[in-house]
Amino acid sequence: MEQQMEPIFLRYGGAEKLTTEMTKDELDQLSASILRRAKEKAFSKGRPIIFGEEGKVYAEWPDGIIEELKV
Repeated sequence: MEQQMEPIFLRYGGAEKLTTEMTKDELDQLSASILRRAKEKAFSKGRPIIFGEEGKVYAEWPDGIIEELKV
């Protein structure tokens, strides 16, 4: 798989510099901020967030329930 070489501008994170110029700590803080904002937006509408972990896909609902999705 070819690695993306173009910089990623993060919509929800409000990053002021390119991800390629960030330290690991800055990237960790940014990703936590993005996740928090995505959850706030989805959960406020009663929708889940969908994420993958260890090759499986999950939905996390506003009430805290996490369920594995069969894809």
